[in-house]
Amino acid sequence: MAHIGGVAVATVLSIFGWLTLFLNAVTVALIAMLVRRTRPQFKLFVLFVSRVRQVAAVVTVAASLGSLYLSEIGNLTPCRWCWIQRTAMYPLALILVIALCFRDGHVRRYALPIAMLGMSASVWHYLLQRIPSLSDADACSLLTPCSVTYLDKFGFISIPWMAGSVFLFTVVLLAGFGSNENGVR
Repeated sequence: MAHIGGVAVATVLSIFGWLTLFLNAVTVALIAMLVRRTRPQFKLFVLFVSRVRQVAAVVTVAASLGSLYLSEIGNLTPCRWCWIQRTAMYPLALILVIALCFRDGHVRRYALPIAMLGMSASVWHYLLQRIPSLSDADACSLLTPCSVTYLDKFGFISIPWMAGSVFLFTVVLLAGFGSNENGVR
């Protein structure tokens, strides 16, 4: 893989893998809180929950910029399913940022369906990578097969896993913590 400014793209992918693992741990903790109906009262969590829309916007913008880095600077050619995930991630990030600018309290109506569609595409793409019999699907090209794995961190984190993690995190934030019914403004 290429070196960009003295940093190997493989190193950047590894950093993205670690960040994804952290995001996965936070997502699992948030889901556990939703299931158990508990909310810690320490200041950092209260601040986090009061800013779920901002956090979702930052994470989706970071994921969008990360995907652009990988293709435009890292020279990793996105496959067809990568592009489908991008068609969900980029507008999702834009919608969340615009909602912040205009203080749109109803952003969940627009963002959740996009995040869920993107998550579905990520799951399918991940399955294409992990189940060899699916990789012959007609949805991918010979030049950029959807089964190619540029990253395999910890034996399960790949680029579709990273995208799916961001989509799931966004769904959990907006559906579980981002409404007035849950005490968040």
